[in-house]
Amino acid sequence: MQRTKMNNPYLIEPPFSVSFSGGESSAFMLRNILDAYGGQLPSKSKVLFANTGLEHEKTYKFVDEVSSRWSVDVTWIEYDPENRFKVVTPDSARTNGEPFDELIEKKGFLPTPVSRMCTTNLKMRAMIHYLKSLGWDDWDSAIGLRADEPKRALGIKGDYASEHPVCPMYHAGHTLEDVEEYWSKQAFRLEIPRWMGNCCGCFLKSRGRLEMVGDAEPGQLEWWSKTEQRTGKTFRIDRPNYSQLLHQITIQGRLFEDDGSTIPCRCTD
Repeated sequence: MQRTKMNNPYLIEPPFSVSFSGGESSAFMLRNILDAYGGQLPSKSKVLFANTGLEHEKTYKFVDEVSSRWSVDVTWIEYDPENRFKVVTPDSARTNGEPFDELIEKKGFLPTPVSRMCTTNLKMRAMIHYLKSLGWDDWDSAIGLRADEPKRALGIKGDYASEHPVCPMYHAGHTLEDVEEYWSKQAFRLEIPRWMGNCCGCFLKSRGRLEMVGDAEPGQLEWWSKTEQRTGKTFRIDRPNYSQLLHQITIQGRLFEDDGSTIPCRCTD
């Protein structure tokens, strides 16, 4: 249950965290939370960006710019195989998939649509264990799910009993249209297509969507291809692997349209 003041969904009772994925929806949410508190967050609140090492380079720039322009402290966190998380900076954050590599080495298998251990460990649990290290034992976690995503917003659950996910955008009635309208009027924004997303090569994307990514920026699929080759395994068994996909795009171009079958994930919220 979300704890808010004066019926303003963005005025969340501390302690609370803001899960900032690096996308425009979660940035819109953060802006509204800041405005609800007069431009400065209260004590015992944290804005968290969990770095998988595979976000688009413009995502990193956007997160840093949000922090600078809005004078808000964004804590950058990465998965650590020994301590579950570590705090990094924009300068020390690893951007070639290293946190993801360490998780795969630790677990001994690749994530799949059925076993999404990447989201769970690289994002959700890394943030949770960071907050627990601060002595937090019960808090709300603001997630950027909108009013046009009702099933996801109403069905979202925490990974631990101490974390209570809340969706202020949903309760405020804000939709993608509101997000787009806001950013269209700003002096800066995330400079990547919305369809590409922050984790560009994610295996949860539809084949058509991945073909779009591979056609526009083939380098975004290289880590995924090399990881499948290195491990001898694949992220999905229901379609060609990443190397085959890259080869197809090079030789034949795109064969499939985006059919809307991309699976939503907390990495992008």
